[in-house]
Amino acid sequence: MAKYHVTLKANLPNGALYWVTDVVAGDEDAAMQVAEQAFTRQLDTAGEWSFDEADVELL
Repeated sequence: MAKYHVTLKANLPNGALYWVTDVVAGDEDAAMQVAEQAFTRQLDTAGEWSFDEADVELL
């Protein structure tokens, strides 16, 4: 088992969502699965989320 830093990206109709987390897994494929499972668990508390960092640019 090793520790992995995983970044997942989902392209949504109105933007992109990134999920970045550290997980322990046996290989890279398993690390992606563990990260996805962690994100799914977080969806249950989405109403409590708040953004604490932002970058806004004039287009």
